Amino acid sequence: MPEVLAGYRQPLPESRPAGLRSRTVKPGLTLWRVEAANPKSWDWQGFPQPRYRFHPQSGAYRTRYAGTDLVGAFRERYRGSGLVVPADHVGHFLVQMTVRRPMRVLDLRTELNLDALGVDDQISTGQHDAVWDTCQRLVDAARRWWPDLGAIVYRSRTTPERSANYAIFSQHHFRMRAWPLSERTDVLTELVLHQGFTADWPLR
Repeated sequence: MPEVLAGYRQPLPESRPAGLRSRTVKPGLTLWRVEAANPKSWDWQGFPQPRYRFHPQSGAYRTRYAGTDLVGAFRERYRGSGLVVPADHVGHFLVQMTVRRPMRVLDLRTELNLDALGVDDQISTGQHDAVWDTCQRLVDAARRWWPDLGAIVYRSRTTPERSANYAIFSQHHFRMRAWPLSERTDVLTELVLHQGFTADWPLR
């Protein structure tokens, strides 16, 4: 496993580091997510202990993840299963999230921001415990530095050439649409025929 830089082993400062910059995402950007719950019933209450990369260490709120590329969202969700969509996911939802008002984000794909934090690209893709600990502390710190922060943007492990991932803390910035996977045979057929996926139920 790669060694980690000093920035992963130091506490994050109370004040925003010099050189760290946010940017604004304009309305119209579309993100995609696959999950079990319809967004109408999404719960934004946090977990007592963080579970994934950008879950806040404080547990004060929930983080959900979405990708800028539809195929990328499926690859992120089903990479661990060998790109197999299980039969018991037939009732899960494909969620389209369209930015409806300007949203401030912290983009971790820029050299400027990596240098300001004293970290490297492992912040997006690394699996080291110290990296994950930094990610989970960074969420709380970034929302302290920018109280109106809507998301953290980071590089995708599975589709780095065509998609970016967004770690999102609420759905207030988005217009939402959702379809059960069973109703999107067009999407699933494309994934099976051209993207190497398998669906464990008949596509009609």
